[in-house]
Amino acid sequence: MKTVALSLLFSVFLFGQAQPPAQAPQPVEVKPGTPSVKAPAEPAPAPAAAPAAPVSPDTVVAEVDGKKITAAEMDKIIATFPPNNQQMLRTRPQLLGQVFMLRRLAEDAEKEGLDQKSPYKEELAVTRLQFLARTELDQVNNTTKVSEDEEHKYYTDNPDKFKEVKVKVIYIEFNPHPEKPAPNGKNLPTEAVAKAKIEDLAKQIQGGADFGKLARDNSDDQASAAKDGDFGVIKMDSTYPPPIKTAVLALKQGQLSSVIRQPSGFYLIRAEEVSEQPFNEVFAQVTQAVRQAKFQEWLRDIQKQYSVKVEDQSYFTPRVPAQLQQVR
Repeated sequence: MKTVALSLLFSVFLFGQAQPPAQAPQPVEVKPGTPSVKAPAEPAPAPAAAPAAPVSPDTVVAEVDGKKITAAEMDKIIATFPPNNQQMLRTRPQLLGQVFMLRRLAEDAEKEGLDQKSPYKEELAVTRLQFLARTELDQVNNTTKVSEDEEHKYYTDNPDKFKEVKVKVIYIEFNPHPEKPAPNGKNLPTEAVAKAKIEDLAKQIQGGADFGKLARDNSDDQASAAKDGDFGVIKMDSTYPPPIKTAVLALKQGQLSSVIRQPSGFYLIRAEEVSEQPFNEVFAQVTQAVRQAKFQEWLRDIQKQYSVKVEDQSYFTPRVPAQLQQVR
């Protein structure tokens, strides 16, 4: 067990540094006057590095434990690892020491026959089983065929998923922590005062007041206020908080939302134009959605096929492991 634990430890040390898992985009607080969430400015591209001179297969590229390793031999070693780790090993050769240590320990374990002894043999079998099962799931998911008819049907049957709404917004900011000064030295109202103000604005709009004028005179975001509250387009895949998207995508053209609270302000949103994204703009999204739906259906069928019907419940009762029985 210690050998397996050490191998896992080295693996985590080596490949835990490869690439951190991608983080889901965090919802952003909507600020009126920001038609879309802008990506951070990309740094200027670095000058292209001169291409490395080709290395012949028989060139010695490293020495480990007194053994010379050629480019061809190193290629074979590196090729045994996943693609995302191969580049790291080629650019950070110091990590190869961990690889050679793992190989040495694994070879020693095989020489001692540990891979054929319990419980190591069973652990290896379970690891292999899980790996192959995950690989098959990925293979099926990635190769599921999607027809053009299926794509168009999904697009037609799910109009809300491709809805886009051009909106106007009024934003009334408040101090979420009245006991502390507001950020940037602003003189902000309390939440209760801000709510009363935006509710009064909503009544005025419902009574026929001009939304654009009220936005210019009252909205706390100068950018949108200068444009009569014009905010831009909100879609299902927009990176705004779910309460904002849910409220906006439920609106009909010309309809005013209820007051929407967010951590430091209230929003009043009116749908100016409601339309559907053209099929050619959401083609990749549609294809992926159909493929995922077909994959899930296939997986459910497999799960049903192997559901367990218990014939004798007495078998499935807790029992004391044999090794604990012997200790008593």
